[in-house]
Parts: sequence; C-alpha cells; structure tokens
Amino acid sequence: MNNSKTKMAFIIMLLVLVAFVPSVSAQENDYSVTTVKAFEYANANMIDFITGNAPGFENWKGASIDPKPLELYDINGQKLFYQFSVYKAKKLIGTIDVCTDKTLGHSINDITFDPEPYKAVEAIKKSKEIAKKNYPAGEIKSTIMVVYSYPRVGAMTLVKDKATGVKHRIFVDAYTLDEIKDKPATEKEPGVWSMYSQISKNEKENNLKEWQKSDQLTKYIEEAAANKGVNINAAVTEENIKKLSGSAAVTASTSKKLGVPIRGQEDDYYCGEACIQMISLYYGYPTPTQTSIFKYFFGPNDQKSGLNIDEMIQWASVKWGKTGTLTSSCTSSGAINEINSYKPFYSLTRDHYRVCQGYLIQNGYYYMYINDPLPVGSNGTSKIEKIGSGTERQRIYVH
Repeated sequence: MNNSKTKMAFIIMLLVLVAFVPSVSAQENDYSVTTVKAFEYANANMIDFITGNAPGFENWKGASIDPKPLELYDINGQKLFYQFSVYKAKKLIGTIDVCTDKTLGHSINDITFDPEPYKAVEAIKKSKEIAKKNYPAGEIKSTIMVVYSYPRVGAMTLVKDKATGVKHRIFVDAYTLDEIKDKPATEKEPGVWSMYSQISKNEKENNLKEWQKSDQLTKYIEEAAANKGVNINAAVTEENIKKLSGSAAVTASTSKKLGVPIRGQEDDYYCGEACIQMISLYYGYPTPTQTSIFKYFFGPNDQKSGLNIDEMIQWASVKWGKTGTLTSSCTSSGAINEINSYKPFYSLTRDHYRVCQGYLIQNGYYYMYINDPLPVGSNGTSKIEKIGSGTERQRIYVH
C-alpha cells in the first residue's frame, strides 16, 4: 500500500475512533496519566514535529527528553502537568507540558522554545518563610509547584491554623519571587485561578475524545518507529530522522509564521503593553516604551493596574488607525484566516495577553505559534499551543 492510501486509512481510523469514544459517565472515574505514559507522549510528539519539519524545531535534532519531569499542580491540589525538559548538548532548549488528567484534552498542552528556568527552590523556600511568619502557630501541610494563573507558575504552601483549623494558601511566583495574594485574578489585577474549575461537563466529554485520539496517534507513531528500528525514547539523531521522514507515521507540517518580534513584559501588570509593542514593531509603527504606554492610560495617582480589553482596542484605533474586534470564538479557521492575511492578533487567557503570530497543522491537529511576554523581566517565551486546548478564552483581531 502506498503512503497516500496508508495516511487516508489512518485518518479514517481516527474518525471512527472519535465516533465510538464512550461518554464520561461510561468510563472509569480514574482519568490520571502515569509519568511513564506521559514520557511516551512527549517523545512521540517531539519525533512528530522534528521529522515533520515543523518551524521552531530545526534545532531539536539530536535532542533528548529528561524522563523525570517537574510536576505542576492546579491550585485546587490536583496534579495538572508533567513538565518535561528537552536538552541538547546539556543545554535546556525547550519544555513539553503533558496533561496529567485525560479530562484536560489533548495529551500535549504546550511546547516552549528556549524557556527561562524557574527559581523553584527559592520560590518554595520563600513561600514557607512567609507561611511561618504570617501564621506562627500554624502547621505547614504541603508545598508544591502550581500553575496559579495560567501560564504563571509558582510555589504554593498550604498552612493550617492549629487553633481554628482554617487553612491558608501562600503563593510565590517562580520567576519574580513576589508573593501573590490569594484572591481571584481579574483582567486588571493579578491573582489566582484554577484551570480545573474552568472545565464544564460538556468540555470534559469532548476532552476525553481528544485524549483518546492523541493516544492513538502516539501509539501509531511508536509502532511505525519500531518497525523502522527507531527507539523514540532515545535522542533524535540525524540517522533516525532519515529513517522516519517520509514514512506513513509522520506527515509534513503545514504552517505559516509572520515573524512578529517578541518582547517580554517589564512588570507584572505590563502584558498588554508588551503585546502592543510586538504588534507595533511588526507593522513598523513608532514603538513607545511599556512605561509610556501605561502612562497613556493611567495618571500618576492611579493605582497600578493592567490594561483592559477596551484600552487595547482604543490603542489600535488611536495610534494605528485600526479596528480591534473582540471575539470568544477561538477557532482554528479564525486563526488561519488572520495569519494568512498577515495579521497577528491578541490571544487572551482569563487574565493575560499574548500575541499569536502563526499556525501549525500537523497530523490533523491545529496549533498556534504564541509570543508570550511572560516571565516578567525576560525576553518573553516562544511556544506552540494546541488551538482549542481551553487555555485561550478570547481573541482581539486587529484590522
């Protein structure tokens, strides 16, 4: 059978699989994913992107994944992601976040390129120190690394008051080492929120189908690699790439990147300002400093605050003569249409702005190339994120 027929058969197999995935109520209650299984997903996807010639992975040939991930939790205490580190010549070149729970959807949440390392040890130490200082009569129950406001990561210490039994949470950011108040995050104020709490019952059902689909793809890649004599758990050598390239297991990627310059935010409130800079640089407009953008909207006596959606749209209108349009429809077709029209756009999580500057289609999955201005004080983070993963909540198209 030739490659085109094999690929078509595989696509049909996936469609049939999705149609027959049982509902949430019919499956077992334990949707957890083991570290071993997560490692398989990380390796298979890395192989898939490298051999498919996906932009951003050119430097990943010869890389390998550390099988011992950093475990990241949700603020509700549930395990959220296994974060695997990717090394090449002993240098960290990327991370792969694999979901620890099948109800979160596709096995891969995001992949970052040349990430800034966490100050995990320092953040854990500081959160414990604050807990002891604020609650000297309390008992520290646990300290874990959490995603406290996606994509922000920090240490969370849970301390219990021995007299009242009341539990308190102490959050410290893993980059700035600033204490984060235990209050709901808003568009204008930093805080914390749970990713699990954002998933509705219907989303869980769809996410389980997505997980099953990605699981089958992983198995298919593993089997095809084994048939070629390739161990996907080993470093991705040039020889192995040649063996796998052009096989039915891996299809060439379809992609488009606009080359939007990335900028890191200079303050915890400045994600909007950094994103304005990115779009401004892309179009060749005069690009002010993040502080001057902030001062355009706020006076010297105003309390420090993040930019809201209306202010982001106002800047596009007043400074660029463009119209900003807010939408909650975060579809793959919408992203592709914008990028094919050479128009980057703002991609919003619940309380954070990023810039989408491209798309990637690989084995039937759609991803965005994201310029994330976090972490604070860095040059920003380049990543790919699956469209429809649930982390993106709104977009602002700028025309």
